[in-house]
Parts: sequence; C-alpha cells; structure tokens
Amino acid sequence: MRDYSQIGREIIEQILAEVNPETGPCFFPGKFKPPHKGHFEAANYLANDKRVNIVYVVISNVEKFGITADDSLAIWTDYLKSKPNNKIKVMKSTESSPIRDIYRFAANNQQLKSIYVAAAKEEAEDLGYFKELQERYQNVKKIIIPDQFGRISATQMRAAIKSGDYDEFAKFVPASAYNSGVTKDIFGMLTKIIR
Repeated sequence: MRDYSQIGREIIEQILAEVNPETGPCFFPGKFKPPHKGHFEAANYLANDKRVNIVYVVISNVEKFGITADDSLAIWTDYLKSKPNNKIKVMKSTESSPIRDIYRFAANNQQLKSIYVAAAKEEAEDLGYFKELQERYQNVKKIIIPDQFGRISATQMRAAIKSGDYDEFAKFVPASAYNSGVTKDIFGMLTKIIR
C-alpha cells in the first residue's frame, strides 16, 4: 500500500528545495578503495540534509591496493541497488584527484548560490583545498560529516579481505547490502584483488 502522506511530504520538500537559494549539490570526494558502510551511511546522511538537492560521490581514478575506480564504482552500485537513493549519484573522477572535478564544476556553475563539499572534520581542517575553493568561489560551502561515519576503517576492511575473513569483512558492509545478498559477491571480487 502506498503511503500518500509520505509522497506528499517528499513533493513539498522538493518544491521547497527548488525555491531555497541555499539548496545545492554536494560533492563527496574520496578514494573509496574500497567503499565501506561508513562511506555509504555518510552519503545517505548528506542526501538527507535539507540544503542538499543531490550528492555527487566522486571516486578518485587512481588505483590503490589494486582496487580501481571501476571496482569502487561497482561496489557503490551494489550498495545503491540494495538501498536506492535517487539523490546519490556515483561517478569516477575525470582527474587524478576528485577535487579537480569540484573546481571545474564550481568554475562552470558560478550562478549557483550554494555548492557544498563534504568531508570528515579532520580532513576539512587539514586539507588546504577547502580554504582555496572557498576563497576562489564564494558559493562553495563545507558540510562536515559526523564522526560516527568516519570511525569505520578501510584499513581494517582490507585486512579482513587479505586474511579471507568473510565474517569480519561483513561488518564493514552496509546492512542493506548484506541483507540483499551482495556481500559475498563483493568479498569474492575483492579477495581476487587484495592479497
């Protein structure tokens, strides 16, 4: 049965987002080698932010630990199939750094009132590109991802893959992906890459 009140709320939120000048796209750049449940939960957190009308997850196109951007994209795709969110779009960077994609987008979209860039607190404070982006483009704003999403470690996830420990690996995968049965396929793919 359809929940018409929920559909109505979603339509109203979309209309309000369109008239709110503070609403804009949010970029979530990273290596995502491999993407884990913290990344996925962070993307969903950003998609639920009232200021954000779309989240662009931008994957570095540099291979790391044998994992390519295509591998990361395939995993993100599996995650989003298990829990769809039409406000999250995942793409590979056209550059060696996804930050360059953000610069290009900001340069080509200066008419937008707000362009958001998301990062964990320590990244936002330590990385100079935020300050430079904000100085160059006045419409670029930060969104800090809460610490609870950053506590999941890709290093520990890769260690579980290397050791062949499926049960440990499954702890790093979103529950929706685990419940939909794609975790074994992802684990199988990654165990062929990370040795």
